Amino acid sequence: MAQDAPVELKLHWEPGQTYVQESDTDTTNFLTALGKTSDQKLRLHQTTRIAVQKNAQSQTEAQVLIESLLGEMTYEGKSHAFDSKNPGASHPALQQTLGGAAGRGFTLVYDAEGRFLDAKDTGSMVMGGVTPDLTSIADARQLATLYRRSLEMGLPKIPVRPGDKWISDEVVPFPQTGTVQVKLNAKFDGIVDREGRRQAQIAFEGVMKSQRDKDSTGRDLSTQRPVTLGDDSKVNGHIFFDLERKTISLAVFSATIQLKIEGKPMPVRQQVTTRLISMKPTGTP
Repeated sequence: MAQDAPVELKLHWEPGQTYVQESDTDTTNFLTALGKTSDQKLRLHQTTRIAVQKNAQSQTEAQVLIESLLGEMTYEGKSHAFDSKNPGASHPALQQTLGGAAGRGFTLVYDAEGRFLDAKDTGSMVMGGVTPDLTSIADARQLATLYRRSLEMGLPKIPVRPGDKWISDEVVPFPQTGTVQVKLNAKFDGIVDREGRRQAQIAFEGVMKSQRDKDSTGRDLSTQRPVTLGDDSKVNGHIFFDLERKTISLAVFSATIQLKIEGKPMPVRQQVTTRLISMKPTGTP
């Protein structure tokens, strides 16, 4: 392949393969802006396993499972640890936020051309047991959508050459803040050799802002969410896309978010680093 030939940078799930990803998320909530005595820091390490297979309709199903979660919260000079293997031993706030995350999952379904069709099997992420909470059902579907959109964020819709630039404009549902518009200016920096593989390097920067909630007909609702994003929330980062395996080997997102909590501004700084740890035939150790 010539260095300047256009390449397709489209995420592909290969049936018969199992992917393992690790994500590290560092978040600082500047609570002092709300009058608290100190800020809050949260570090998370998540391992996610994605087993891919064809179904009877020749569709591709990517079964996503959150395998484990480690966390550490620092607040008012104290550190509190969380381990999904023993959630009951952690701080109540961490139990409430992270307690049921590990062991949950969902399935993403794609057609034979790789177009996304639906998210299913979200039941393990729904709260409420026998009588599930409708909001929880919606949140579970949103989390599946958020996972898929975050993987594809910044990737071009058409084949591109090194040096090409494009705008990625996505509407992403977040469980707490609702619909968020993420508009990125991206650039294909070039093809590099990384970990012995040819990989496309993409850089991006952009803005995020809350959108009004809409009803089923697309009309704006008058409901006010207690938490929204200010218009001056910014994001930047870079992606390495493995050209042979057609998947992202490394993605780094850094965001400076201006949250508004019941009208009061609270800055949040967050960095998310996601790595592909392995891609192996399903069933191999």
